[in-house]
Amino acid sequence: MKSQVVLTGLLAFAAACGSDSSGTPDSGDVVNCQNDSRVTAYTPNMTVNSTGGTMKFSLVQSNPGPPATGNNTWSLKITNTSGTGLPGLSLGYKTIMPDHGHGSPITNPSITDNGGGNYTVTPVDLFMPGVWHVWFFNNATPNDTGDFFFCVQG
Repeated sequence: MKSQVVLTGLLAFAAACGSDSSGTPDSGDVVNCQNDSRVTAYTPNMTVNSTGGTMKFSLVQSNPGPPATGNNTWSLKITNTSGTGLPGLSLGYKTIMPDHGHGSPITNPSITDNGGGNYTVTPVDLFMPGVWHVWFFNNATPNDTGDFFFCVQG
């Protein structure tokens, strides 16, 4: 009986990952979310203000660019509001697919402080197509986040 409950739960999870936010199954393996109002088209050096207004997070480069299914490497520049780089941050990271309710299985990527407010994050694991919400924060102020929303085509 217990294994039947576990199997039912796993099947429900798999079905949710193959459907859009309305619960309708995706047509085949093709996901096109580029016109979703939540996402921003990728451009090198795109910048978002932190939710608390104290920092700016610039995605200097994504490799591959735009972000794609699989492992990505992101180069970030984090500054205060006047543009001065913020080196030495204990940088945190989180991902979620808002339509599916799950994040990336890689929750602790390598985050390298390259000095001057420049950081390298790898891998940013966007393991399946769809809308991804990726955010960064200084662990000292975890509620002040720099939020990026991308459509990963597939």
